Amino acid sequence: MSWRQGIIVLTAVALVACYAPTLRGMFEQWSNDEDMSYGFVVPVIILWIVWRERERWRALPIEPNWWGFALLAAAAGLQLTGLLGAGLFAGSVAFLVSVAGAVLCLGGSARLRSLAFPLVLAIFMLPKLAVVYNQVTLPLQLLASRIAAGILTGAGIGVIREGNILDVGGHRVAVVEACNGIRYLLSLGFMALVFAYLSDSKPWMRLVLLAAAVPIAILANAVRVAAAGWLPALETGVPHAVCGGFIFVLCLATLMLFRQLFNKAYVRYQS
Repeated sequence: MSWRQGIIVLTAVALVACYAPTLRGMFEQWSNDEDMSYGFVVPVIILWIVWRERERWRALPIEPNWWGFALLAAAAGLQLTGLLGAGLFAGSVAFLVSVAGAVLCLGGSARLRSLAFPLVLAIFMLPKLAVVYNQVTLPLQLLASRIAAGILTGAGIGVIREGNILDVGGHRVAVVEACNGIRYLLSLGFMALVFAYLSDSKPWMRLVLLAAAVPIAILANAVRVAAAGWLPALETGVPHAVCGGFIFVLCLATLMLFRQLFNKAYVRYQS
């Protein structure tokens, strides 16, 4: 092992040691929060991308940049505020900023730019920001119930909607907080970026598919709610989980279709 590799290993160990409480908190949320259960996959995908691109990154010049220490100092301050009561989210952001600062210090701006996409993916590891989550939960519940009621009505199934509660032939389905669609939004957004990275060389395709994932996820969640209203057996238990998984697969297939449509539109525009 060269002295430079030794420094990289020591830096990685130091970051893990300094942010051990934060990393443990992130792991616990992935374990206990169903909306964040996909978080276990994110670091695996990131490490795989780093390994896959290793030859390209090795070819980049090594130009240590001392501005990385400014990022490390800012991250340390943010981590301190997290430990003093700002919460796990602040500490998690501080960890990502520290990783960026370490890369800038040791490798330079070119290597940091080359790691931009993995760092963007790492945002999906962050715990939910409580302020934002609490603000969007109820609107998403109401939106899901409204769209689900429209789907059932369009299918000729009688439904009465009262806020976030659907009455389908005497069977009442409540669109509770767990059914707000955040789970679909986060996991599908992550998969949209990974799919675009694997299947298309155009950087803008990642943004387009990420944007497309939002309405797809919202509609998919409403379809799941409508299905539970139509067939009560799908409301809980194994059938509920199977239905959710099947709908998520359909979401991925829809993303693939959208990519083909966007590519055709792009080729036609270029010609």
